[in-house]
Amino acid sequence: MEKREKILSEAEKLFSQKGYYGLSLSELLKRCGIPKGSFYYYFPEGKIQLIQETLRFSYERMAYGITHHILIEDTALASFERMADHLAHGVLGRRYFASLLLSMISIESVYLDARIQTTCKKIYEDWQLLYAEHLKRFGFDPQESVTTAQAVFALIHGSMVSSWIKQDPTDLMLAKASLRQLIGNR
Repeated sequence: MEKREKILSEAEKLFSQKGYYGLSLSELLKRCGIPKGSFYYYFPEGKIQLIQETLRFSYERMAYGITHHILIEDTALASFERMADHLAHGVLGRRYFASLLLSMISIESVYLDARIQTTCKKIYEDWQLLYAEHLKRFGFDPQESVTTAQAVFALIHGSMVSSWIKQDPTDLMLAKASLRQLIGNR
């Protein structure tokens, strides 16, 4: 793994465990086995740049997984049902989810720094657009795809956060049962 990618990967883990303020650069440097100078070579703007790039890194990996492993079904409904099942199994197994890091830092970003908030806003817009583009493939017109994508996003994402906090996938399964009302059989 390239050194810069290793830093981002370790930062992703630490930010998800400790939040923005809880991450100490010395702990990150120790985990990566690099000196401070190497860190600033890759991230000259320091921790602000690190969190922005970590969030983008995390989103890109998540979007790739969603596109290539979840949104592959024959219908939009089946794709989003697959997503709910995948997330529910992950809750049971206490798997790491990039969506949780993105949620946690995005909420915290309102109080952190305008640059971080701008990065989070862009990620959320891209994430919702990913869902809208998927819905268009199944006959949703452009406006309907945006509206439905927002509803699906809120339903799945909200129930994921709730399920994770409770450590119980029930809310995700309830969301899965509601998807047909939003999407129909398309």
